[in-house]
Amino acid sequence: MFLKYDIKVRIGQKEASFGKGVIELMEGVERTGSLSAAYKAMNMSSSKAWKIIQRAQQDLGIVLFESKSGGADGGHTIITAQGKELMRKYRSMMLEVERQAEISFQKYFTE
Repeated sequence: MFLKYDIKVRIGQKEASFGKGVIELMEGVERTGSLSAAYKAMNMSSSKAWKIIQRAQQDLGIVLFESKSGGADGGHTIITAQGKELMRKYRSMMLEVERQAEISFQKYFTE
């Protein structure tokens, strides 16, 4: 029998509101400078993207993104300093969680 596992980790204060979806949006904004481009690349609707962002920001009590509307220079979105720090910590934690999960999986499910 071939088994595999999956780990879903979200963090928050009152609810677990910050996880893979928000991280993927943030990574997309890092690459493109555009929240719109980020959620479109994920095949996510604008309303869903804003919903998960607003839920995370509200729960965590921090602003993750700063946006500037169009105009002569065009619009863009950046990740705030607090958002970047949260991303760094979350990524580091996930590397550790994944390493430990692999060790436990091997211990219990391989011969």
